[in-house]
Amino acid sequence: LGPIVGALLGCIPQCGFSVVASALYVKRVISVGTLLAVFLSTSDEAVPVLLSMPDKAKMVGVLIAIKVVIAITAGAGLDYVIRVWQAPRPKEAAANASSAVVVKEHAGCCSHGLDSRPTKVQALFLHPLRHTAKIFLFVLLLTLVLNFVVELMGPARIGAVLLQGTIFQPVLASLIGLVPNCFASVLLAELYAKGSISFGALVAGLCAGGGLGILVLLKENEDFKDTVFVIGLLLTVSIVSGIVIQLAGTL
Repeated sequence: LGPIVGALLGCIPQCGFSVVASALYVKRVISVGTLLAVFLSTSDEAVPVLLSMPDKAKMVGVLIAIKVVIAITAGAGLDYVIRVWQAPRPKEAAANASSAVVVKEHAGCCSHGLDSRPTKVQALFLHPLRHTAKIFLFVLLLTLVLNFVVELMGPARIGAVLLQGTIFQPVLASLIGLVPNCFASVLLAELYAKGSISFGALVAGLCAGGGLGILVLLKENEDFKDTVFVIGLLLTVSIVSGIVIQLAGTL
């Protein structure tokens, strides 16, 4: 049931769960399938950005549902394959060492600790206000820049740069989404709102966006090959899902 719980928690629009999932995975408390499910279902700030657009808000429920299905399917499928094939667990020494590792406090995107216990004023007012102000600035600056670029280059050239109408656009979107910052999810939402990327590309990019959890995994997982394996799986599932959705939309 780990991937199911992970997918449902990950779809909540914030990156805290991906950070917690990475920290738990480093300690080998959760399975790789559960970690993958959390990463795939995480959408970071794309959901509130899309909800702020009346013509796109109706797609948010569909987007979340699709991402949760992809996350559960990929995460549970991976865990099942590992159990059936009895794939070797991480090295015993690494496992023993990880049990004694004290994971350092993780900083959120607004530079506050995610593991500490903030005061009620901080938790209910200061952190949300700071986060909201940061996302507001992201959206404002991105809108100004995108409008300027569209006016300068024209929609046709923008579409060509973003590989519009090709199955390669989900690949490009996945690489953008892999950037461990909420800027990437805001950018993908803005590009989709302006019609520059397809819905399939949006799904691919947001599936690949594991937020700050990817940074935690890169920093604290001592098994580098394992980290590459997880990120490679995340990217592969995201790209394949985006291409399938894009092809289905053209039928």
